[in-house]
Amino acid sequence: MLRIVVTGGGGQLATAIARRAMTSEHSYHFVSSHEVDICDTEALRRALEGVDIVINTAAYTDVEAAEEQASEAHSVNVIGVRNIATLCLQMGIRLIHISTDYVFGGDSERREPYAESDAVAPINVYGRTKAEGEIEALKAPEAIVVRTSWLYAPWGKNFYRTIRRLAESQTEIRVVDDQRGRPTSALSLADMLVTIIELGTYRRMSGTYHFSDCGEATWYDFATEIVRKTSGGRCSVVACRSEERPSKASRPRYSVLATDRIVDECGIELRSWQERLSEVIEYTTNE
Repeated sequence: MLRIVVTGGGGQLATAIARRAMTSEHSYHFVSSHEVDICDTEALRRALEGVDIVINTAAYTDVEAAEEQASEAHSVNVIGVRNIATLCLQMGIRLIHISTDYVFGGDSERREPYAESDAVAPINVYGRTKAEGEIEALKAPEAIVVRTSWLYAPWGKNFYRTIRRLAESQTEIRVVDDQRGRPTSALSLADMLVTIIELGTYRRMSGTYHFSDCGEATWYDFATEIVRKTSGGRCSVVACRSEERPSKASRPRYSVLATDRIVDECGIELRSWQERLSEVIEYTTNE
């Protein structure tokens, strides 16, 4: 039986992993930032005693706030990851680290999905600290870095829940239509992570992988589908340009991830983001 620690235990992905791992023969232990600060090396060392695998979902993910709190974002996304990777090296633990499509710059003219081998070029503090965190993570022996995109879940703070809430109280929502990526359900990503552990596939994996649900969309497309499937047409979604929605952080105009490597090497079957959205809505309804 493997002992797995999941950091960031209060987050949307860790919650999804906990739901998916309920029937696992392995032992999953979830630690929140309140229980273990990954910037505290000694507390982290104690938490990792006797552990076989660490899935690091802990991250500073507030893209807007990171622009004004760069040191805080760096502490969690870089120093914290360095601490985990160093302990994994010292203690013989496998590390699976979650990263983001925002490590890429994504100019508006690009239309070719990013491969794992493409050079990173982050355009905001969040993306820059996550890119630096990847470098730290890969110092651990046979570490696995999984980049994902536009993550959402039936719980937590995310685009899906925000749009549902706004659709209940407003007749019109304005959403940008010039940023393109791949919406990814946290349930989908959790499925993959639990599966590679259950099947032992992680043992032959190392380096960087991309995982997202199939297809691509703008935020406007994503919002339109959410509203169509949940509000019964009571709210209209109106497309707008990024310039019409002032933001402290620059956002990639194109950050679609190519997922060929994880599909080919691990036999992962991907489903469309629309299908996965329906699954999240059903999950939300049945909660």
